[in-house]
Amino acid sequence: MMGGQIKIAAYVADWSFHRDIIMEDAAKLTHLNYSFGLVKDGAVSVAHCGNLPRLIRAHEMYPSLKINLSIGGWTAGGFSEAVATAKGREALAQSAVKLIDELPLTGIDWDWEYPGSGEAGIACAEDDPEKVTLLLTRTRELLDERGARDGKYYEQSIAVGASRTEDYIWNDALPTLDSVNLMTYDMAMPGMAALHTNLRPSPNAAYSAETSVEDFVKAGVPAEKLFIGAAFYFHRYLGVKSKGGAAAAMEKRGEGFSYRTFKEEEAQFERFIDEQAGASAYRRGEEYLSGDDPDSLRLKGAYVRERGLGGVIIWELNHDVEGELLSALYGGVYAK
Repeated sequence: MMGGQIKIAAYVADWSFHRDIIMEDAAKLTHLNYSFGLVKDGAVSVAHCGNLPRLIRAHEMYPSLKINLSIGGWTAGGFSEAVATAKGREALAQSAVKLIDELPLTGIDWDWEYPGSGEAGIACAEDDPEKVTLLLTRTRELLDERGARDGKYYEQSIAVGASRTEDYIWNDALPTLDSVNLMTYDMAMPGMAALHTNLRPSPNAAYSAETSVEDFVKAGVPAEKLFIGAAFYFHRYLGVKSKGGAAAAMEKRGEGFSYRTFKEEEAQFERFIDEQAGASAYRRGEEYLSGDDPDSLRLKGAYVRERGLGGVIIWELNHDVEGELLSALYGGVYAK
């Protein structure tokens, strides 16, 4: 099991993996979660991934950096069908672990959004939480068998919705898991321009990372296994008639706005700080942006340390070309 040092795990999307990992990245990260393997015909596939050579190169350059394959993602289906039977769970678990033969992996990160729910437009069943927990158990067994042969320990983690404490049978799942990665982003109120990745509760937010942590602790997940999420991107809301950074009605939601793009246009935006939330909103006329910035990431890093959490997950590293956000998060985690 992972322990001791606070972990900083960056998700890296295959489709935007436009640059190699550099020494400055590797010095501040403990993990890369390569995204995404997909469930195809009951097995994990990476055939669609076009940047696997960069993943291999990162391992060769920084062998101490743990590299886990993240399987799933929003609208990625195939899970419910695969886990419905013992035979299907065995095939899915075997296919995931077999990828260690092909890639320099140190573990598996399951990102099923969400067991028992069809909100992502994928198949679901009422007993998905029970069946995915059985999948985790079998995958853990196979990882341990593989580790005994290799003289290594292979990790297993899950990415879960910020408020979805009911997606797994925790008493059975927790012994199989090294971390529970809370996706404490995309939390804004439906139909509203609002903060979406704030640390603390606020009138300008629907939920918070702090609330998520306490909900999962109450559900039985130890704090040291919990990672909170850092958003290296903004949600953009258009047609926001109100002034300032307060939550408000919007006409429509625009396309996502990466931090990389934001930096090119930063001078055009006015910043509004919500001290209660530990977050900022940015305005340009009737355009409203919400996401993490260096100040909010330093606060998140400090919270992880002070609350005794396991670490932080980042979505997504390629949005931070100059390393400004990663440096701020690292500084918050390891501040003296």
